[in-house]
Amino acid sequence: MKTLEQFLADLGARESGGNYKAFNKFGYAGKYQMGEMALVDAGYYTKPGKKYNNDWSGKFLGKDGVRSIQDFLNNPAAQENAQIVYKKKQWGYLKATGAHSYIGKTINGYKITPSGLLAGAHLKGAGSVIKYLKSNGQIIEKDGFGTSVENYMKKFADYDVTHITV
Repeated sequence: MKTLEQFLADLGARESGGNYKAFNKFGYAGKYQMGEMALVDAGYYTKPGKKYNNDWSGKFLGKDGVRSIQDFLNNPAAQENAQIVYKKKQWGYLKATGAHSYIGKTINGYKITPSGLLAGAHLKGAGSVIKYLKSNGQIIEKDGFGTSVENYMKKFADYDVTHITV
């Protein structure tokens, strides 16, 4: 089984080619292509209201010296720290939806794993993951580039993420 470090390296490679300065057309930023909502969850950013559209009009909180989107893009250590905090938060969301109860079950020919759940949540959120699981793999949501939750759950199924899931 691959390590958490390999999970993060592979996720970053898939999201941005490992480029800490990446910024896509949907406003997702950095190696892990994090949006406003992710950086709120990680404690780096705040935005009044609930309209998260990645226009970065909210306020950076100065965590790890990050006071702007440019600071975030120029700070690999902050991106790595943010990703760990965010993954722990995502695990909490997955548990709250009951997604963790599907671990070990087989859907569409592959086994559900903690790392697969986290990867699916990274792509489209815990809500999309639980829809997929509850529908027994019939509802498969995709991101703006056409990548599916199922694709991420399969691709990232074989990693030890116990540091996140404990």
